[in-house]
Amino acid sequence: MPIPNPAPLCRRGLAALTVIATLAACGSSDESPPAGGAELVEDIDTAQVSVQRPPTDPAVAPAVAQACTAEASPLIKQIQDRGYINWATGMSPPFAFKDDGNIVGVEPDNAAELAHILGVEPRIAEFSYDVMPPAITSGKADIIGAQLFNTPARAAVIAFTEPYYVSGQLFYVLEDSPFQTIADLNTPENRFVYGTGNAQGDVAEEVIPQAVTQDAPLQGQALLYNFMATGRADSSMTEGGLKALLLSKYTNPRLAAIGNNGRVTTPLPTEADLVNPFDVAFGYSKDDPGFGACLNAWVTDMNSSGRIQQRIEHWTEAIESD
Repeated sequence: MPIPNPAPLCRRGLAALTVIATLAACGSSDESPPAGGAELVEDIDTAQVSVQRPPTDPAVAPAVAQACTAEASPLIKQIQDRGYINWATGMSPPFAFKDDGNIVGVEPDNAAELAHILGVEPRIAEFSYDVMPPAITSGKADIIGAQLFNTPARAAVIAFTEPYYVSGQLFYVLEDSPFQTIADLNTPENRFVYGTGNAQGDVAEEVIPQAVTQDAPLQGQALLYNFMATGRADSSMTEGGLKALLLSKYTNPRLAAIGNNGRVTTPLPTEADLVNPFDVAFGYSKDDPGFGACLNAWVTDMNSSGRIQQRIEHWTEAIESD
């Protein structure tokens, strides 16, 4: 991926950073709570997290300051005149999730940092993933920061920054399911469910075209576990990096993960296990290339400084230790 050093965010084998880098959900909402009442994310105590949370008000790099001016972008001028930036996000832990009613995680921290750079306040609003591009074109949002996959369909509507990490997927089935490999899943006997508006539907169409697919809204959940637990679906898909968390949270009935090499039995997936990695980037309007130049300067700085990497590590540890 064309960022200064893509490897640090997704290529450490079984090391924690590999998992962290693959945590992207592109989810929105599920109308039913998971079976057994398990919640994916409960109360978070960041005081127990060993990875330090990067500041959201760091010194602004000269290249970022030069690119992010009202003279360079009509939207930046509008944002600064109104005093706040409208940031669209979606529930996708650890990048964005609700803790005691507040939206927290990687993306809210990113929003606070960009607002600091522009000298304004962040206003974060939750959107379902299927309506995020229209939120940009309609002017409801200035930027999407939501672990958003850069897909051709979305890129036809909005512009994307350079990616700030790569996301990889795993299929999830019930542990006692007969499905062991992706080849096994490629059958009409497999009822695959994915979150409405998610790119996982495109992945399924490519790698398991014979499966019967359906979509359903997510509701702050990363996986449509309830559909499998209640017999309405046989498989689903979400981030490989959430494997340990999902398998520990959803235990009645238990889950199993399937990747490129069959069932993933290691605690953490390897890069070789991950299905169809996606570039993940910020989305913005095609009408303002100056704003895009500002965002790309910022993304470059976040990657080269390691802030985005550390931010992901911090929030991943926070939800895994809750």
